[in-house]
Amino acid sequence: MELRHLRYFKAVAELLNFSRAAESLRVAQPALSRQVRNLEGELGVRLFDRNRVHVQLTDPGRTFYAHTCKVLAQVDVAVASVRDTSRGIGGRLRLSNDWRLSIHLIPETVAEFRRLYPGVDVELVDGPLSQQLATVRSGRAHLCFQPRASIPPRGDLATLPILRTGISLVVARTHPLARRRTVRLSELRDETFIRITGAGAREHQAHLLKLCRHAGFSPSFGAQQASSLEALFAVVGSGFGLTLLPDFVCPPSHPLVCAVRTDCPEVELCAVWLRSEDSVLLAHYLAILRTRCAA
Repeated sequence: MELRHLRYFKAVAELLNFSRAAESLRVAQPALSRQVRNLEGELGVRLFDRNRVHVQLTDPGRTFYAHTCKVLAQVDVAVASVRDTSRGIGGRLRLSNDWRLSIHLIPETVAEFRRLYPGVDVELVDGPLSQQLATVRSGRAHLCFQPRASIPPRGDLATLPILRTGISLVVARTHPLARRRTVRLSELRDETFIRITGAGAREHQAHLLKLCRHAGFSPSFGAQQASSLEALFAVVGSGFGLTLLPDFVCPPSHPLVCAVRTDCPEVELCAVWLRSEDSVLLAHYLAILRTRCAA
C-alpha cells in the first residue's frame, strides 16, 4: 500500500464518481479503477458499492476513509514541517547547557531567537558541564557551552567565544580567606586543593596546574575528591580544601562556600557545535549570538 493508493481512494470517496476523481487527480480513469481494486484486494474488503448508476461507500469504506483522512493530514503536516525546517522557520533547536550557571547572555539570546522565530520549538537540554560535549557529539543537541580550556583540540568542533570571565577562589565560609575581597594565587601555595573527577576533570586539573605553576608553586591535592559541582561545594564547605573555578560556575550564593576574586587570567566561555552540522536553525541562533557578542 502506497500513499497514492490512499489519495486515489480519498478522491473517489469524496466525489463518489470515478470519472470526476480521475480528472481531479489527472490520471486515466482505468488506471484509477485498477488502483482502487488493488487496494480492495490488499485489504480483503469492498470499499465501494458501484454500478453503472452510482458509487457508494461501504461500511468498511467509511471506516477506512476516516483513517485515510487522518493519515494524509499527518503526511501533509510532516511535509510542511520539513519544508519549514529547511527554511529555518520551523522544527526544533536543541541547546545544551548547565542551566544552573549564572550566564545571562544565554537565556537572553534564547528569548530573542524565540521572538524572531516563533514557529521553531526550542528544547533546553540540561546537564553538567562535563557532559555538554558528549551531548553535542551524540546529536542530542545542536550546540553547547564550554570553557575554552575544556574543549579538546579536535577538528570536529567549531567554537564561538561569547564571554570572558575571571577565576575565583571557592572556599568554605569558615576559612580565613573567605573574609578577603581578593586573593593572590601565590598566597595559596600552602593550601590543600580538591581534585575533581569524572568527565572534564583532566582539562580542569591541567588548567589549575598551569595557573599554580605560573604563580610559582605546584598545588597540593587532598584525599577527598568530587565528581560534580554539588559534591565539590559540599567537600569545600566541609573544610577539606579549596578550588579555583570560573566566575560563571561559582554559585551566586551558597550556605557553605563563597567565591573570592583572584589575580588569575580570565578564561573564555565558548559556544561549541559540530563543524559538520548544517542546520539552518543553528545558523540563525549563531547569528544572534554573534550580534550580541559584537555588541
